[in-house]
Amino acid sequence: MTEILIRKAEKRDLLSIQKLLSTYFLDMEDLGPEEFVLAEKEGKVIGCAALVRSTYGEKSFLELHSIAVHPNYRGKGVGIRIMNYLINTPECPDKSDSSAYELYVRTTAPGFFEKLGFIRLPNTEKLFLWEDCKNCEHFEKCAQHAMKYSQDK
Repeated sequence: MTEILIRKAEKRDLLSIQKLLSTYFLDMEDLGPEEFVLAEKEGKVIGCAALVRSTYGEKSFLELHSIAVHPNYRGKGVGIRIMNYLINTPECPDKSDSSAYELYVRTTAPGFFEKLGFIRLPNTEKLFLWEDCKNCEHFEKCAQHAMKYSQDK
C-alpha cells in the first residue's frame, strides 16, 4: 500500500487544487495555492483544504476552507488526516489559551467535523462570523452549518 503524504501546497499545485475543487463545484474563494494543504498519493493530489485567518468586524479567527477529497478516496481517512494536520499545525495559536484559538468551518457535512471535535453553532452565529451570510438571500434555507472546534473533544 502506497503511503499518503500530507504537505503544504506550492504554486505548482494550483491546477491540481482547482481540478479537485471543481469536482464538488467549489472554488478557491480568492485563496492562493500556498494557503492549502494537500494529501498526495503516488504524486497525485487526492485531497486538499485551506486554513486561513479571517476577520469580521472586530473578531479574528481561523477558518477551514475549500475542503475536498477525491471521490475514489472518500471514506478512507484522507479528510481526517488533512484536518488533523491543519488542527495541529504550528500556524494555529497555542491551544492552551482558548480565547486565542478559535477555529471555525462552514460545511454541508457536519457529521464529519463532529468526529473531529467540532460542535454545531446556532444558524444565527453565521451572521457574527461571515459578512457574506449577513446579506445572503438564501440565509434562511442555507445548507451550510457553522461549526467551532472544541478542545474538549
